[in-house]
Amino acid sequence: MDRHELEQWLGDRDARPLALGDIAEVLHVIIEASRQPVALDDASALRELRFAVAVLRDVFARDEDVRRWLLAPSAAVDGLTPAELLSSGCVREFTDLAVAEWNRPRAMYALADSILRRRLERR
Repeated sequence: MDRHELEQWLGDRDARPLALGDIAEVLHVIIEASRQPVALDDASALRELRFAVAVLRDVFARDEDVRRWLLAPSAAVDGLTPAELLSSGCVREFTDLAVAEWNRPRAMYALADSILRRRLERR
């Protein structure tokens, strides 16, 4: 799903409620991980960040999983972590990385693991 389709899937990003606390939590993790301040240039950067946080909340069921993703090096951005990417001011690239994570296949692995576990339990 491309970015535009994902925006439609998640709904109107300006109308969607996203608590300031959610954004603050992401920013706290980023500052903690990179030890650098995060500067958002304008309102469009804040909208980008809101969208990225909404995408991550849709991908990950738990805050710990979001935190783990923020701190994990990514080959897509030369080994930088998403936290480092955002702290360097690359909000659009950070959002693109979140969208790529949303598109990463997951269900098949979980299903295969679940089926294997049930087979082993029957033995």
